[in-house]
Amino acid sequence: MRGKSVMFVGDDSLGRNQWESLVCMLNAAAPRSPTQFIRGDPLSTYKFLEYGVSISFHRAPYLVDTDVVRGKRILRLDDISVNSKMWRGVDVLSFNSGHWWTHKGSMQGWDYMREGGAYHADMDRLVAFQKGLTTWANWVDRNVDRAKTKVFLQSISPTHYNPTEWSAPVSRNCYGETAPASGRNYSGAYPEQMRVVRGW
Repeated sequence: MRGKSVMFVGDDSLGRNQWESLVCMLNAAAPRSPTQFIRGDPLSTYKFLEYGVSISFHRAPYLVDTDVVRGKRILRLDDISVNSKMWRGVDVLSFNSGHWWTHKGSMQGWDYMREGGAYHADMDRLVAFQKGLTTWANWVDRNVDRAKTKVFLQSISPTHYNPTEWSAPVSRNCYGETAPASGRNYSGAYPEQMRVVRGW
C-alpha cells in the first residue's frame, strides 16, 4: 500500500465502519509509524506519513451534489462536479449510496430535488436514486482510468438491527457478531434500492 490513497465515499454506517476498521488495522500493522488525522466535514483523512498512505472518508450520502439556495437544501440529481473534485487521483474508491434516499421528514437530507432546470418537491425515491446513480456512473466512465484506479460500489447494506433476520439468538442488534451469516440464514428484507442497483 506504500504511496497509495484509499477513499470511502457515502454515509452508510457500514461504509464508515469499514473506513474506521481499515485505519485500525493499518495502525496495528505499523504501530510506530507517524500519523496525521485531519478531521473535516465532509472529508476526513488519516495519513501514515512514513508510508505515504492516506485513508479518507468523504461524507456524500447521495454521491451527487447538494447545495443550499435561499436557505433551501437542493439535491442535484444530475450534478456531481463539486463532490467529484475530492475523488480525482485516488487509487481506490469505495462508493456507497442507497440508504439515505428513502428517508422522509426530519431525516430527509433535502428540501427540493433539481434535475436540469426543474425543481421537484419530491418524486419516486427509487427513480431519484436511479438518476443520481446514473450521474455517478457517467462520471466514473468519463473520468476514472481503470488501469490506475480501482472503483467499488457497495450499494446499500442489509439491515442489522433485528437479529431474527439472520437467525441469531435474541439480542438487540448485530453487536458481538463475529462471522458472516452462512448459507441462506439471512431472511431479512431485500431493500428496494437493490432493484435499482441490479437493474442498472
